[in-house]
Amino acid sequence: MSFEEEVVQALGRDRADRVQAAARQLMTLADDDAQSTQAVVHINVPLHAHNAHDATAELTDLLNAAAPEETWTFVTVSHPDGTWSGKASPFMQDTTALGSRDWIAHFALSDLHMRMAAWRLTQLWRAAELAEQTVEALGRWRLLVAAACSRSLLEGAAALTHETTLLHEAWDTFKKAGPPTTDSLTRFSADLNNRLAKLQYASRVGQSAGRPPVLQSTNVMTYINKLAKNTTTVDVLDLYEWLCDAVHPSFGSATTHTVLRASDRPKTHAIEHYARRPLKPLAASGYVMQPTVAHAAAADDALVLAAEVVDSSLSLVKWTMDDIGLTAEIHGLNRLSYAGGSDRSPQRSDTCPCGSGRKYKRCVHRWGQPSTPPSPTAEQQEARPQS
Repeated sequence: MSFEEEVVQALGRDRADRVQAAARQLMTLADDDAQSTQAVVHINVPLHAHNAHDATAELTDLLNAAAPEETWTFVTVSHPDGTWSGKASPFMQDTTALGSRDWIAHFALSDLHMRMAAWRLTQLWRAAELAEQTVEALGRWRLLVAAACSRSLLEGAAALTHETTLLHEAWDTFKKAGPPTTDSLTRFSADLNNRLAKLQYASRVGQSAGRPPVLQSTNVMTYINKLAKNTTTVDVLDLYEWLCDAVHPSFGSATTHTVLRASDRPKTHAIEHYARRPLKPLAASGYVMQPTVAHAAAADDALVLAAEVVDSSLSLVKWTMDDIGLTAEIHGLNRLSYAGGSDRSPQRSDTCPCGSGRKYKRCVHRWGQPSTPPSPTAEQQEARPQS
């Protein structure tokens, strides 16, 4: 991923180093993480029964008739209107250690856990691919491609940081309220699953033809404006406008093939020099024309900012996932392999899987506590020998 000297001169050594480092950071994160994952959505099965005994019998009969060869784990739930429903899965470990409310939590939150893991990975893969292509395009001085990829990367980072914050705040509020009820679990998991479904499957296709999609995606400028409001190191809106101008058939697009604009001494005419591949003549001119689009697509501009935002946002998604899984005690209960899952539940004296450095029994994954990662100070104090 090394740049030729002419590219380094055009970008500036510092900018060239930073853009390559930012791309490597995202590509390494993607390479070191899971390369595939799975997710399951357990659907509510409506039942005709009016009591727990009949609901269990009815759901058992349905499962045996549909797939008698499967080993099913299921739970039945009563609703305020007197109706009953059930959820069943062939993917969960059977255990008698859980009470009915715990099983409801497991069903309600395990789907959320898997879907959040899938969303996190797809966002990482997307960012790594766009960063790689941005740097490759810059290295070949394909500025239109670099600008398009860099703009898409910046848009994704803006959406990711905003939506991650909303997901974490929703979980934090729910967790701090204390042990949940069946109804609150059902409402919460449905709300967050709907949010994640929108993030994964929302679209704007058909809207202009009067056929709006079932799940309509948020306008990207909403995300860009929020990122601009929360960023002080760079003018996000100006940066984004340059990238858009380069991608659109407008001034910025034209400058990507411009080598020189110069007037003669008596001011009778001006000469404009364009090239399909302008890097060499640009270098020969001593970089009289500033490659503004290239600068916007690179370094502390789009790519470096996006890499920082993506990295911090994915860390928060990972923390939120771990906190959900450990608080609801769903680790080790799923036989389906997925990124972020675990084949066993942590023991009380184990080091907590969340990475806090605390023992699991003394970590923060308990109903009623905030979803806040333990501070380094707390970790260091806990690690000190007791006198």
